[in-house]
Amino acid sequence: MTTSKRPPGRRVVLLKGIGMIFVASILFGLMAVFVRLATREMPPLQVAFVRFTGALLVLLALGRSRALRPQPGNLMRVVQRGLLGAGAIMLYFHGIRWAGAGLATLLNCTYPVFTALFATTFMGERFDGHVGAALSLNLVGVVVILNPTAPVSPSVTWGSLCALVAAVFAGGAVATARQLRATESALLITTYFMAVGAVLTAPAMFATLPPLSPSLLLALTGVVLTSVGGQLLLHQGLGFAPAIQGSLAAATSVVTAAVAEALCLGEHLSRQSIIGAVIMLCAVALAASRK
Repeated sequence: MTTSKRPPGRRVVLLKGIGMIFVASILFGLMAVFVRLATREMPPLQVAFVRFTGALLVLLALGRSRALRPQPGNLMRVVQRGLLGAGAIMLYFHGIRWAGAGLATLLNCTYPVFTALFATTFMGERFDGHVGAALSLNLVGVVVILNPTAPVSPSVTWGSLCALVAAVFAGGAVATARQLRATESALLITTYFMAVGAVLTAPAMFATLPPLSPSLLLALTGVVLTSVGGQLLLHQGLGFAPAIQGSLAAATSVVTAAVAEALCLGEHLSRQSIIGAVIMLCAVALAASRK
């Protein structure tokens, strides 16, 4: 499906689109580390419920005087975006718990490939040499950081698989959100996303809850705040940047996750990881240079 809305100018795409999404990627990278800390004491689905519910309460407080009713014909697409996004988050959180924030974020950040598939197939976005080269660089960066020849434990393998499946869901979610931004506000899309996620993860709270220690409370607060800021900025930026370019910018959250994990959790940040991160940033720059 294509829209008749006139494409925004290059300066608008760079500043209000890709620039805003790039800031969102930093928040998402920090969120991954907070999730890693939280899942040490609480199961991933319970962390996801707190994330969705806490973010929903913040958004309802922000938008209490604004209409949160989708445009006619958009309700199913808004719910679809919520289902895809919630599925991606639940799988991603499992991936973080089992494989670590850096690796899970890295694998999840292959979703620009799936975004490109959905956007070019269903939304009429143009696939050209710049996009193809940028996606190829993105995958090269992932492979460089991942180092497929390194031995891994079974838990890391399962976590990696969860993160990869989450990438497929995330690709569809970003493409759907970009389509919705032609007629809906970032606040509305984000609010419905959090509401759907809260409903889907609510059954997890019937299980035994862990003690609410100061460290867990701090980690959960970090998850909620970075989630709200990141999602709002992502959806706002998708109103100006095409889905493919926007997803490439958002995928740089792996850089923040790896650096934050190294600084806060004492994880080793190898030269290989740095090289791969630089390659991924080059992919974003190449996509942004597309006219």
